[in-house]
Amino acid sequence: MIFLIVLVVVSALAVAYSSHLNRQSFIALKQAVSLHTELEITQGKLLLEQSAWTSPAVIESYAENQLGMHVPNAAQVVIVSPAPFVSPDSSMAGAHRSVQKSRMNTRQAKRGIQ
Repeated sequence: MIFLIVLVVVSALAVAYSSHLNRQSFIALKQAVSLHTELEITQGKLLLEQSAWTSPAVIESYAENQLGMHVPNAAQVVIVSPAPFVSPDSSMAGAHRSVQKSRMNTRQAKRGIQ
């Protein structure tokens, strides 16, 4: 009989302890869900701010007002085109071709191509 009373008391204590752990877990879950919601709101705000800062109008305004930059007028624009390469003597052009051919053969050998 005493054994059954001890079992009932131990069982009651186990139920109380289990309920306590369940409440603690539930509180931790609620905090995690709350943090998740808060972080989603922050992410949305940051994405909105990023899209606002990457707008071309905002970038142009910042460049003009903060950096003192401006769009050049037609007189300030200079178009540079590369001059065609002319070898001073033809022997150098032949030497250049042989160096290129030897480099190509080396690359092909490394790859196993014949």
